[in-house]
Amino acid sequence: MMAWLVKQINKKNKGFTLIEMVVVLAIIAVLIAIAVPQVLKQINKAKINADKANAKSIATAIQQYVGDGNTVTQTTWNQVDTEPWVNTYLTGGVPAVRYNNSWHFYYMTDSVGDTVYVGAGPSDTSVYQIYPYPDNNANNPYK
Repeated sequence: MMAWLVKQINKKNKGFTLIEMVVVLAIIAVLIAIAVPQVLKQINKAKINADKANAKSIATAIQQYVGDGNTVTQTTWNQVDTEPWVNTYLTGGVPAVRYNNSWHFYYMTDSVGDTVYVGAGPSDTSVYQIYPYPDNNANNPYK
Protein backbone atom coordinates (compact mmCIF):
# COMPACT_ATOMS: atom_id res chain seq x y z
CA MET A 1 0.00 0.00 0.00
CA MET A 2 2.77 2.45 0.94
CA ALA A 3 4.66 1.77 -2.29
CA TRP A 4 1.52 2.47 -4.32
CA LEU A 5 0.98 5.80 -2.52
CA VAL A 6 4.58 6.92 -3.14
CA LYS A 7 4.23 5.94 -6.79
CA GLN A 8 1.05 8.04 -7.13
CA ILE A 9 2.69 11.10 -5.53
CA ASN A 10 5.70 10.85 -7.85
CA LYS A 11 3.44 10.61 -10.91
CA LYS A 12 1.68 13.89 -10.04
CA ASN A 13 4.94 15.84 -9.64
CA LYS A 14 6.31 15.14 -13.08
CA GLY A 15 6.46 18.21 -15.37
CA PHE A 16 5.68 21.90 -14.91
CA THR A 17 2.36 23.65 -14.58
CA LEU A 18 1.29 26.30 -17.06
CA ILE A 19 1.68 29.02 -14.43
CA GLU A 20 5.25 27.97 -13.70
CA MET A 21 6.07 28.12 -17.41
CA VAL A 22 4.48 31.58 -17.77
CA VAL A 23 6.45 32.89 -14.78
CA VAL A 24 9.72 31.58 -16.22
CA LEU A 25 8.96 33.14 -19.62
CA ALA A 26 8.10 36.46 -17.94
CA ILE A 27 11.42 36.44 -16.08
CA ILE A 28 13.31 35.67 -19.29
CA ALA A 29 11.46 38.50 -21.10
CA VAL A 30 12.40 40.99 -18.37
CA LEU A 31 16.05 39.91 -18.51
CA ILE A 32 16.09 40.31 -22.30
CA ALA A 33 14.46 43.74 -22.05
CA ILE A 34 17.24 44.84 -19.70
CA ALA A 35 20.14 43.17 -21.52
CA VAL A 36 19.48 44.03 -25.19
CA PRO A 37 19.78 47.85 -24.86
CA GLN A 38 22.99 47.44 -22.87
CA VAL A 39 24.48 45.11 -25.47
CA LEU A 40 23.54 47.50 -28.28
CA LYS A 41 25.08 50.41 -26.37
CA GLN A 42 28.35 48.48 -25.95
CA ILE A 43 28.42 47.54 -29.64
CA ASN A 44 27.96 51.19 -30.60
CA LYS A 45 30.68 52.24 -28.15
CA ALA A 46 33.07 49.69 -29.68
CA LYS A 47 32.36 51.06 -33.17
CA ILE A 48 33.09 54.61 -32.00
CA ASN A 49 36.34 53.51 -30.32
CA ALA A 50 37.40 51.69 -33.51
CA ASP A 51 36.76 54.86 -35.53
CA LYS A 52 38.80 56.92 -33.06
CA ALA A 53 41.73 54.50 -33.38
CA ASN A 54 41.44 54.51 -37.18
CA ALA A 55 41.35 58.33 -37.22
CA LYS A 56 44.55 58.40 -35.21
CA SER A 57 46.16 55.96 -37.69
CA ILE A 58 45.12 58.18 -40.59
CA ALA A 59 46.58 61.27 -38.88
CA THR A 60 49.82 59.37 -38.23
CA ALA A 61 49.98 58.34 -41.90
CA ILE A 62 49.54 61.96 -42.99
CA GLN A 63 52.24 63.07 -40.55
CA GLN A 64 54.59 60.40 -41.96
CA TYR A 65 53.79 61.62 -45.47
CA VAL A 66 54.71 65.17 -44.44
CA GLY A 67 57.77 63.89 -42.58
CA ASP A 68 59.01 62.36 -45.84
CA GLY A 69 59.23 65.85 -47.34
CA ASN A 70 55.73 66.18 -48.82
CA THR A 71 53.43 69.13 -48.23
CA VAL A 72 49.82 68.94 -47.11
CA THR A 73 47.86 72.15 -46.60
CA GLN A 74 44.28 71.04 -47.01
CA THR A 75 42.20 73.60 -45.08
CA THR A 76 38.84 72.05 -46.00
CA TRP A 77 37.66 68.50 -45.42
CA ASN A 78 39.01 66.12 -48.08
CA GLN A 79 38.05 62.45 -48.42
CA VAL A 80 41.01 60.30 -47.36
CA ASP A 81 40.52 57.45 -49.83
CA THR A 82 40.90 59.81 -52.81
CA GLU A 83 44.49 60.65 -51.92
CA PRO A 84 47.41 59.09 -53.86
CA TRP A 85 49.52 58.52 -50.72
CA VAL A 86 46.92 56.30 -49.03
CA ASN A 87 48.26 52.91 -50.11
CA THR A 88 51.86 53.87 -49.32
CA TYR A 89 51.25 55.22 -45.82
CA LEU A 90 48.17 53.28 -44.68
CA THR A 91 48.73 49.55 -44.58
CA GLY A 92 45.63 47.89 -45.97
CA GLY A 93 44.22 51.14 -47.32
CA VAL A 94 41.66 53.39 -45.70
CA PRO A 95 39.64 51.59 -43.02
CA ALA A 96 35.87 51.68 -43.20
CA VAL A 97 33.96 53.92 -40.82
CA ARG A 98 32.38 51.53 -38.31
CA TYR A 99 29.84 53.91 -36.78
CA ASN A 100 28.00 54.31 -40.09
CA ASN A 101 28.87 52.16 -43.11
CA SER A 102 27.87 54.87 -45.60
CA TRP A 103 30.31 57.43 -44.14
CA HIS A 104 33.93 58.10 -45.13
CA PHE A 105 36.98 59.41 -43.32
CA TYR A 106 38.01 62.99 -44.12
CA TYR A 107 41.06 65.03 -43.19
CA MET A 108 42.25 68.62 -43.19
CA THR A 109 45.17 70.59 -41.78
CA ASP A 110 45.69 74.04 -40.41
CA SER A 111 46.87 76.71 -42.84
CA VAL A 112 50.54 75.84 -42.21
CA GLY A 113 50.04 72.08 -42.40
CA ASP A 114 51.30 71.44 -38.86
CA THR A 115 48.12 70.11 -37.28
CA VAL A 116 46.14 67.26 -38.86
CA TYR A 117 42.42 66.88 -38.20
CA VAL A 118 40.54 63.71 -39.06
CA GLY A 119 36.79 63.28 -39.08
CA ALA A 120 34.06 61.07 -40.45
CA GLY A 121 30.79 61.87 -42.11
CA PRO A 122 28.52 61.37 -45.09
CA SER A 123 30.07 64.18 -47.17
CA ASP A 124 32.77 66.83 -47.04
CA THR A 125 30.16 69.38 -45.95
CA SER A 126 28.95 67.24 -43.05
CA VAL A 127 31.99 65.89 -41.18
CA TYR A 128 32.25 65.17 -37.46
CA GLN A 129 35.77 65.76 -36.21
CA ILE A 130 37.31 62.80 -34.37
CA TYR A 131 41.04 63.53 -34.12
CA PRO A 132 42.87 65.13 -32.31
CA TYR A 133 39.66 65.81 -30.36
CA PRO A 134 35.95 65.72 -31.22
CA ASP A 135 34.42 69.03 -32.25
CA ASN A 136 31.68 70.70 -30.20
CA ASN A 137 28.91 69.83 -32.61
CA ALA A 138 25.98 68.65 -30.49
CA ASN A 139 25.27 65.82 -32.96
CA ASN A 140 28.86 64.52 -32.98
CA PRO A 141 28.67 60.84 -31.99
CA TYR A 142 32.40 60.81 -31.20
CA LYS A 143 32.14 63.21 -28.20
